[in-house]
Amino acid sequence: MPVFSSLAAFFKRHKRKIIVAASVAISTYFLVNELVIKKFRNFQNSLKQELIFKQQIKQRFIQTQQDCYYTILALLPVLTTPVSDYLPTEVITQALKVKKQPSVSNATAASSTAASLTQDNLQLLDKADTKLQPYVNMSKAELWQKLKIKTITRTLTLAYSITALLLLTRLQLNILARRSYLEAAIQMAGVKPSQPPQGDNQDTYVTEQAYLSLSWWLLNKGWKQIANTIEPLVEARFEAIKPKSELAIGEFSRLLSEVIDDIPATDMTQSLFPTAYDDLMETLANTNPQMIDQLDRPDSGFVKLINETTSIISDNVYCLGLFKSLIHHMLATLQYNLQVNLGEGAMGHSSLLMSSAEDAPPPLFGNDDKKFKLATFLAQLSVQSGVMADNNNIVHQQELENDDQLEGFIASLAQGQAQDQELTGNIYVNTLNDSEELDDFSAGIYSNFE
Repeated sequence: MPVFSSLAAFFKRHKRKIIVAASVAISTYFLVNELVIKKFRNFQNSLKQELIFKQQIKQRFIQTQQDCYYTILALLPVLTTPVSDYLPTEVITQALKVKKQPSVSNATAASSTAASLTQDNLQLLDKADTKLQPYVNMSKAELWQKLKIKTITRTLTLAYSITALLLLTRLQLNILARRSYLEAAIQMAGVKPSQPPQGDNQDTYVTEQAYLSLSWWLLNKGWKQIANTIEPLVEARFEAIKPKSELAIGEFSRLLSEVIDDIPATDMTQSLFPTAYDDLMETLANTNPQMIDQLDRPDSGFVKLINETTSIISDNVYCLGLFKSLIHHMLATLQYNLQVNLGEGAMGHSSLLMSSAEDAPPPLFGNDDKKFKLATFLAQLSVQSGVMADNNNIVHQQELENDDQLEGFIASLAQGQAQDQELTGNIYVNTLNDSEELDDFSAGIYSNFE
């Protein structure tokens, strides 16, 4: 046919050009596919992978903070019970009540002994009440003075110790969680880590547990050091104030804040973590004696963890400032609760915390003209000490049951909205745990790769 013969003649005449054009077209296609399309797809995949890793790291960070919160609740009785026993305000209160009771067997003798407990009154007590013996020969005035000092000291010691425990737990767990962060970052970068030696996982576990057990110092020694530091400061501030003296809530809160401000920075660091070598040896002797020989190996992971923690606590001005700021948050919460329980109109708790500046006393608010007797404040402090020691509260347990709720919590944490939520249970621990300053500190520790 003429058409086919003309096409055949055309291809024959332009065979070379057609072959060259086809080769160029095919080469261009493969070149574009390899250099552009595949690279674009690889970029998309790497971007998706990066987003996945970032989300996983973010969730891991949030989970670490939740672990800190549950750890605090678990350790709270371990910390607060010895403090209450060391500063026995209930026993002193009981002694005051007993001194008011008339003697059962000898009413005449009871009415004539106003300065000391009688033997008949002591016989009214159970055998478990032998703790009253040190207060037998004290007068009512002496008992009131001691009750005043011990009650205020116990409240401030609990506020200080709980704050220290939360800060230390956040510091330790975020340092340890950073290892997982680094592993995820290395994997995201496409670098294959070398295989760990046999038994390395077990050694790492033992090291981490030994490192976490160093909180023994705060739970057994540190709180007592700070209690012994606070008590003379309380005596100096409150010595001239009698139980019947009247104070405004703001004035009383200011006095408590001044006591905290008078605590030397060295005492704050020494009570928080065993920074001194002798203290570290004592802690390990009571927790992990087998780890003592690790202290002679500067290259060991255990020593590196200790050195980093000591450096942050002892030499970091920001850490000390944060510590004092968190304690003032506790005092601000105490002031808020005093106003609520004493019937004064109080602003919202979140507003109170937002207006509390770093390293500054709690803000004064409410009716400054309305005053209460110091004895009233002491009774309220006893109640608040019980609230501080309460660990029967899990604030975010139901918020993290599914992915949508987890995302909502992450968003609220990132926007600093956690403290605007209604606080229940132990308002002191919850307020500290939801502090934006503490979250920023945790994030800084978690992402520090130096």
